[in-house]
Amino acid sequence: MIGVASKKDFLLVSIIGIIFGAFAIPILENINPSGWRLTFVSAAILIGGFFIFANFAIFIAGLIGKKIPSLFQFAKYAATGAMNSFTDLGLFNWLTMIFQIFSGPLIIVINTISFSIAVTNSYFWNNLWAFKREGGKLSIAEFGKFLGVTIGGVILNNLIVYVVTTVIGAPDEVTPQLWENAAKLFGVPVAIMWNFFGYKYFVFKLPLAKNL
Repeated sequence: MIGVASKKDFLLVSIIGIIFGAFAIPILENINPSGWRLTFVSAAILIGGFFIFANFAIFIAGLIGKKIPSLFQFAKYAATGAMNSFTDLGLFNWLTMIFQIFSGPLIIVINTISFSIAVTNSYFWNNLWAFKREGGKLSIAEFGKFLGVTIGGVILNNLIVYVVTTVIGAPDEVTPQLWENAAKLFGVPVAIMWNFFGYKYFVFKLPLAKNL
């Protein structure tokens, strides 16, 4: 086997790639960029493209992981985190598109719903794959810690979304749909690092030898 990526890793990132493509569809439908039209072919290309990219990315991460194991773990966390971000964004766009809510207090409700669903999904992926430990298993206590760390991410995410969409507001040349997605993306780097270190050092508590 070349690199440290296993057949299971490739199988799971294949699923992640499919989920990416599936949740990209409501995002594009809501933003409605020039040239986009939902058809069977366009959906197949979108999902297939993410499928191929996910497998290529884990292959490269596996090669690098032979020399720097912690970076391979971060790559798995990043793949999981990116998938859950797309799950969050996809549900967020789908709900705002259905209810035509793009700013104001109600957008916090929609954001919390989409974020909470993505977080629940995130716990299982992080526990069973990204931060998998020998003898590790699901537990209510651990999930409670996971929620505690993630609530910090929810607060940051809600604050950024509300300030950008409602306090600042969309510029005249930008649609509300595009601006709400920009607001969600502004908080991604902060949330990713907050969650990674919180999960790694507080929730899953990997041995020090495996830490970054």
